[in-house]
Amino acid sequence: MKYLVEINSPKARDRLVTLVGPSGKVGKASAILDVLIVDTDQPIENIRGCTGVGMVEADCLGEPLDVVNQLDPPGWALKWMSDSDDRYTNQNHGSGVDLYILDSGIRDNNVGFAGRIETLYSFDGQPWSWEGTSPGHGTGVAGCAAGTTFGTSKGAHILNCRSDFWMSTNIKALDKILRHHLDKPDDRPSVLNFSAAAASAFIGAVFEKMARYGIVVVAAAGNSSGAEPLAPASNKFVVSVGALNQAQEPAWFTNRKCDIYAPGQDVHSLSVFSSQSTPIPMSGTSFAAPYVSGLFCALLEGSDKFNSKELVKKFTDEMLGQVMDTGRIPNGDNGEVFVTANSKGIGGVYYTNPSKAFTNEEIRAYLMEHTTSARFVADICQTYNVSQARLSAIATPIVPDVNQYFIDNGVRPWWFT
Repeated sequence: MKYLVEINSPKARDRLVTLVGPSGKVGKASAILDVLIVDTDQPIENIRGCTGVGMVEADCLGEPLDVVNQLDPPGWALKWMSDSDDRYTNQNHGSGVDLYILDSGIRDNNVGFAGRIETLYSFDGQPWSWEGTSPGHGTGVAGCAAGTTFGTSKGAHILNCRSDFWMSTNIKALDKILRHHLDKPDDRPSVLNFSAAAASAFIGAVFEKMARYGIVVVAAAGNSSGAEPLAPASNKFVVSVGALNQAQEPAWFTNRKCDIYAPGQDVHSLSVFSSQSTPIPMSGTSFAAPYVSGLFCALLEGSDKFNSKELVKKFTDEMLGQVMDTGRIPNGDNGEVFVTANSKGIGGVYYTNPSKAFTNEEIRAYLMEHTTSARFVADICQTYNVSQARLSAIATPIVPDVNQYFIDNGVRPWWFT
């Protein structure tokens, strides 16, 4: 039996190794250091009773959100998102941005991706397959996000992360993604799309960890017509995306109370069964989410990668405001307001660097909120991607012994990883 195990100290792993013995196995992460995968015959109570262990959950199977194929739908999504009768326009293409697609795999030889795909992780060593759970799901999702014909971000670098949708596999893939994000030498920004859902308390927390280290995370809200998004889209650090139909109304299947809504009913994308840009019709929040992921890639073009969840959350909120259409869509009788995605944005402002999204006063307010003095301001530029000169002008005095402050207070900043 496999378990997902949260640990509170490195010694907890040693205790787990002793507990499971030679017949069991305790995984070792490279980036998500406080989550382990444990394969053992030991009952879950014994694992929970191990000193230094936090949350424990049996491995479970998630699933890509259902695809509803419909015949002869109109090709309306990109035109609508660009507020145009005959074209899709966006001044940025997502060039220089890494887009991670955690899904069933992507057909990397499809001409619709123009050779921009790299396989970062695969549970079976294959980039894609015609068999298995929803084999065409990942290719369709990637096409909506970054296909040259159907995508909102036609220049992003696509990192294929192929999963069988077991939570243990997803966590292995996420560990690989985080390691790649932290180690890349050129400081490219990162966006992660996850068009699936799971009844797992673990998965939302793990996605929050991804945001904590600077990855913008976008997830499909679900196709169960529920009152709120499913996990992990329900996590506050994840951008939850619902689906619209061509009448600019929430699709009949979409979950509600999402951060943003995008076309997701009767849209077109690429097929895993063809190497050509052959359009196939599909519906689901699975395909609304990557449209928004692509828009984020376009908005982040020219930026550096983020280094904190606070920056991701604040910048995400700012960017959601910029990709929102001016129209508001009432939800039936209860008057709930829906916000919709549009590539032009309000005011047409696109920041070339994340730090430009914030004024000196906003950064100063952040410092005052998170510290009682300026004692760790010396490294706040690691969080806000601002220059030392600007930082010095914002907050003085700068206390030099910042790392010692973190050590004394038991805090592990991201650059210690």
